[in-house]
Amino acid sequence: MDDAELTARFIAASGPPAVDDLTTFLRKRVGEDKAIAAECTGPEWQPDAGDGENADHIARHDPARVLREADAKLAVLDELDLAVHGQPRPYVDALLFAVRQLGLAYADHPEYHEGWRP
Repeated sequence: MDDAELTARFIAASGPPAVDDLTTFLRKRVGEDKAIAAECTGPEWQPDAGDGENADHIARHDPARVLREADAKLAVLDELDLAVHGQPRPYVDALLFAVRQLGLAYADHPEYHEGWRP
């Protein structure tokens, strides 16, 4: 089963529509982040003199780190999708809180819903 099929299966199996909407939104954004990072090639990024004051920040967010962070976010989303089926309510609430926090990174996206704010 490829990643797209697995993602579709998780989304189809998840709980309330509000959770589905939020996790679907986040999966799309994380997928976009991964696609951009995957297109970048080359050795690990190092600060460049032309980057000025932003050099350390740019180097710290190299494509390899973005890909690792994206995979970590997807793991949290997967856990929430599975948890809505049979886990105790406090566990689901805690995961949903964490996912809403992850969503704040994309709050400036036009498809972000203010109701998702923690």
